[in-house]
Amino acid sequence: MTSPRFSRFSAPFGVAVLLPLIMVWTSCSNTKDTLITRTFHNLSAHYNGYYNAGLKLEDATDKLAAASADHYDRILPVFQYGDAAKAKAVYPQLEDAMKRTRTVIERHTIIDKRGNEKPNSEKWIDDNHLLYGKAQFFKHDYFDAIETFKYVESTYRKEAGRHLGSLWLAKTYIELTQMREAEERLDYVNNQSDFPKANRWELAAVNADFHLQTKNYDKAITYLTRAAALVKKRDTKIRWLFILAQLHQQKGEFAIAFNFYSKVIKMNPKYEVGFNARLNRARCSDGTSGNNETVRKELKRMQEDPKNKDFLDQIYFALAGLAKNEGHPEEQIDLLNQSVRSSTTNTTQKALSYLELGKILFDKKEYRTAQIYYDSTTTLLTTEYPDYNEILARRNSLTKLVKNLRVIENEDSLQQLAALSPADRQAKIDEVISKEQEAKQKEAAEKQSNQIFHQAGQSTPNNFNSQSGSGWYFYNPQAISFGLNEFTKKFGDRKLEDNWRRANKQTVLGDGEAPSVESITDDTIKGDSTGVAVNSGQRKAEMLKAIPSSKEALEKSTAKIIDAYYNVGTLYREQLNDAASSAEAFEKLLQRYPENKYKLQSYYQLYRLYTTLSNTSRADYYKTIILNQYGSSEYAEIIRNPNYAIEKAHKKSDLELFYEETYRKYLNGEYADVIQRKAQADQQFPRNALTPQFELLKALSIGKTQPLSTFEASLQDIVRNFGDDPVKDRAQDILDAIQANKGGVQNNTPAPVNTPPIATTSTFKYAPDTMHYVVVIFQNIGGPIDGSKFKIKLSDFNTKYFGSKNVEVQDILFDARNKILIIKSFANRKEALSYSTTLYDNDEVYVNTNPDAYQQYVISVNNLPTLLQQKKTDEYEDFYRNFYR
Repeated sequence: MTSPRFSRFSAPFGVAVLLPLIMVWTSCSNTKDTLITRTFHNLSAHYNGYYNAGLKLEDATDKLAAASADHYDRILPVFQYGDAAKAKAVYPQLEDAMKRTRTVIERHTIIDKRGNEKPNSEKWIDDNHLLYGKAQFFKHDYFDAIETFKYVESTYRKEAGRHLGSLWLAKTYIELTQMREAEERLDYVNNQSDFPKANRWELAAVNADFHLQTKNYDKAITYLTRAAALVKKRDTKIRWLFILAQLHQQKGEFAIAFNFYSKVIKMNPKYEVGFNARLNRARCSDGTSGNNETVRKELKRMQEDPKNKDFLDQIYFALAGLAKNEGHPEEQIDLLNQSVRSSTTNTTQKALSYLELGKILFDKKEYRTAQIYYDSTTTLLTTEYPDYNEILARRNSLTKLVKNLRVIENEDSLQQLAALSPADRQAKIDEVISKEQEAKQKEAAEKQSNQIFHQAGQSTPNNFNSQSGSGWYFYNPQAISFGLNEFTKKFGDRKLEDNWRRANKQTVLGDGEAPSVESITDDTIKGDSTGVAVNSGQRKAEMLKAIPSSKEALEKSTAKIIDAYYNVGTLYREQLNDAASSAEAFEKLLQRYPENKYKLQSYYQLYRLYTTLSNTSRADYYKTIILNQYGSSEYAEIIRNPNYAIEKAHKKSDLELFYEETYRKYLNGEYADVIQRKAQADQQFPRNALTPQFELLKALSIGKTQPLSTFEASLQDIVRNFGDDPVKDRAQDILDAIQANKGGVQNNTPAPVNTPPIATTSTFKYAPDTMHYVVVIFQNIGGPIDGSKFKIKLSDFNTKYFGSKNVEVQDILFDARNKILIIKSFANRKEALSYSTTLYDNDEVYVNTNPDAYQQYVISVNNLPTLLQQKKTDEYEDFYRNFYR
């Protein structure tokens, strides 16, 4: 077994002379197991197959690596495999390699009298099998590759190279994120003493890749250090040293990271690698080795270099990191703002600069301003960014916090207006409107001077007494319209509505999804897209209308304040880990509204918070109140028995068990049983706490089994009857998606991601795991597609891109005018869609043909006869759109 890398040279002269002679002697027999026949088959398998196929594979993998864009804002991947879309560009080379190895395997495998392979009689057949599997791997045909690697692993037991089959099997499992299987294979290979020495660099690298993807950075560093020491290829060594620097930087080991980045720079890497190594090295320089000034001068030179004009944002970001490490926070803030202002096309870098500013403000507990920066961060980052979910979660928490703080301030301000005489009320409103107009003018001036968010480092008031004096809500221009300029600059004048952020709106459903963006502009402040009223008369009327003048309105306003205080305290404790601010919020709630509906809960929250803060006297104070005044409550029981909540959780009620069984039936597709069990739950557990969840399961089961109109009606019932329960939002999201798919909205919202297709009364049945075909329907005579030429082009396409799949093409008349071309067969929906996408995007087949001149579909084996018999192409088009696009 040889190295997987191939040298670019011709076969030796002696081999070229010897091969024809051996061929004559052996007459190409593969049933004779003699020295001469083995020599012939080995030479041919090596040079005619493995060697030339290896060159094709090497060419393909080099192109994949070159086409793979690295994102230096995150830890680089160990290998550059390319994605499935990029792999299609090298299908011809990969198919050529597979064809050569397949031919060698068929012609040169020595077989016994029973027709079975003699696996230890030839040296190069196992290598050809392995190379064939590698080609499948790089085509992203992972499941086929698994079968090939398993064959190598189990068949060639006496070859040390069988371990490479196990290694590539581990690589395949890693790509499929089947980490348990990958770990088992790696454990096995790591313990094999006869593993080929020439490939130990690769074994170490695969181990590093595994631990990197499972975020075990210590082990990843250990294995990648070994791999970098063993690997011969210079660019690969540089890449792995760069990753080692990133890993140490991630762990906060800045001195070690600094040294690794320096090693990368000294190796004179490609410009992009060296540029990012210098930037990252600057953020690792802490001055302990006297490197800061050298690094700063280097960054200044980079800043002055004209070819780095579009990279100034990254350079300023690196300088900001240097300032942070030197303990100069004001300079850091100024440089981060310069990074934002210098941004041209690199939206990810702009997002990271916003994120750093947001973190600074968050650590200073300036949550209002931090929310704006986190909001801008999530707007600019893609969901592929490694920490996106954590950043989004913090943004959502801050958004909820600010919203509730605004509710308190707004309602307090409105109640103050309500307490004034009519004349004073009018005068105060006029004053507010005047201040709003001033704020608008100020913001316009700031926009012209491009000084957006230039005061990011200054303190922003954040306390619960802002409803009085200069902090009064309607006197605070920042509270009314802070962030307006940045919003307008990025998004223009957009209507305030759900998903306002997206130019192409899309509803995404699923359990555990992130909540939608919540506007932090109060509902009572209406007006144009800038948040300032179109005219003062309209603005005044709206403010007067919002004032709680009646007793009932005042009670509703107070209830909003109470809810907001409790929410603020809970958010501080559970989502922002700010126990002190949480205690302050609950204390303020009890102080202002001693008999509020959350009194007992607030006592218990304060008991826990002060325990966490080691404030024993205050914790004991609330503990005494709970035990003496609410001794029979669950809160008192929890205080007396710390294991009470755990013990209770282990004792599931009959209702919970019934619901869990109903949910399991839904997951198993037993929809009729789910609907029946919902009716049973209504009788057995009337008006129970899980009624909304039962209703949602019933509605989803109706969506699987009954007409669309019935599904819609059941969802509308949920929206109407459970307005205060989260299931209402889920039902509304699905209704919105249905309307979008029916053309009921103008934004053409696509079907929800990860949501089962909506059941309809279609003639066609959805069976994704059955055999599938790809069909093309076009005009038989006189149309823009010549059937004969098209079939030839398709045959060439299949040979070039899918030669290993044995794809067949059949053409028949579809009707009097049209022909249907059937391409078969594919194991399931996924394989057929992969083929269909590649075909649809291929200019060699369709050339400049108008897409309206033909219809290309993926169709299951059970639906094709229905289509051929009933000719319902319009109905299948709708079915296809719902289930395959």
